[in-house]
Amino acid sequence: MAFVGPYADLDACPECAKARFDVHVRGHTYPHAVFHTIPIGPQLQALWQHPETAEKMCYRQYRTKQILEDLHINDGLVNAYDDIFCGSAYVHAFCDSVIEQDDTLLMISIDGAQLFESKESDCWIYIWIILELSPDH
Repeated sequence: MAFVGPYADLDACPECAKARFDVHVRGHTYPHAVFHTIPIGPQLQALWQHPETAEKMCYRQYRTKQILEDLHINDGLVNAYDDIFCGSAYVHAFCDSVIEQDDTLLMISIDGAQLFESKESDCWIYIWIILELSPDH
């Protein structure tokens, strides 16, 4: 349960009745659990605003141009499938303007694990992959 929005004033979970807060120390109340995240939007804005990283964020544009030239020269075949942008799904989406030149592409990888047999805890981790950057960045 995330105690936000319509649940912001609740003191217990409406599903399991577990208390929202479980530690009271010297007049301070601490939540039972906390979720931390670093929003991707401000990170992308920062990358586009700095001249050095903004230049690095043009990798997809450069690579797409190369791949389209290869496809034209080689009768619709790429020389090597060495990048995510060589795939037909990306090429078709780009050529059909589903993905446009000025879009910022992200890929997410997510996985979770149950930490204890009793199912009292689990852990989820995710990573955003910014496809505008070359794989070496």
